[in-house]
Amino acid sequence: MKVVRWHVLKGIALSLLFLIAWSPVLADDTGHGGGHGENKPLVVGYSPLLFYNVNPRDAIGLTKVWVQMVDRRLKFSGETSVVLFKDIKDAESAIAKNEVDIIVLISEEFLTLRETVPLLPVLTADYGKHFYDELLLLVRDDRGITRVGQLRNKSLRIESGQKGSIALQWLDTLLSSKGSSDSRGFFSSVTDYPKATQTILPVFFGQADACLASLNSFETLAELNPQLGRHLRILEKSPGFATGIIAVRKDVHNQRRDAVLEALLEMHTDPKGKQLLTLFRINRLVPFRAEHLAAVEKVIREHRGRTDYVARRKH
Repeated sequence: MKVVRWHVLKGIALSLLFLIAWSPVLADDTGHGGGHGENKPLVVGYSPLLFYNVNPRDAIGLTKVWVQMVDRRLKFSGETSVVLFKDIKDAESAIAKNEVDIIVLISEEFLTLRETVPLLPVLTADYGKHFYDELLLLVRDDRGITRVGQLRNKSLRIESGQKGSIALQWLDTLLSSKGSSDSRGFFSSVTDYPKATQTILPVFFGQADACLASLNSFETLAELNPQLGRHLRILEKSPGFATGIIAVRKDVHNQRRDAVLEALLEMHTDPKGKQLLTLFRINRLVPFRAEHLAAVEKVIREHRGRTDYVARRKH
């Protein structure tokens, strides 16, 4: 009986915290689009960068099913549509025209878009074992490479994944701090690949000199093949980066949308919700905090400063 009471109290506490965090947005009932909008179609937009290892059809289907379940439980009605944006410009246009209610994107894209459209971050993806995902610069342990400088004129493979250009920006800044040129001037070749197997395994088998891959990807592959952990050396490690961000327009209120956002906090406890999260390899969603973007903001700021410095020297 005590367990049941604690579960109920925990649920009430989470709901109250969510409502307090959202009170500035929920108070505005007169934004663009007006009214509660619970009978209007709910539009969920996804960045294409989220689908490097996900089947879009699966994501669309599961998203619609889960929202329909939330609607039935909360007695809302209305259609649900899912939009896959072509690129960041496509997403920016949809947000500016108020054509999307909830947008799911990577951290770098959110930071870019918030400079031009009124975006409010609401939730952050928690990947479980590591809330923040780090980038690893990996080499074969038996190649005798112990420092970055020894990789000059070597080949590099990058797991593009869900980091956008942050991986290359971080590596450029790292090389610059060691007195070297940027990545494309330092390595003999720099190639992006969407899957971890295309970046990590070629280094393990001696087909590439080095790779830049995520910690989560490396640990997943090392669990399947323990030799990877034994024979690959971590040469450098980045700060931890938050990946997925769920955001909305801060000047628009929609009761149905807000109910779905609140339900997202508990979707890891629902079988269909858990299925959708697993598709994206996410453990759960947590309320956004400014610190979640601190590392990404720092990399972008340092890279921009370095780029500006190089440009000034050329002139």
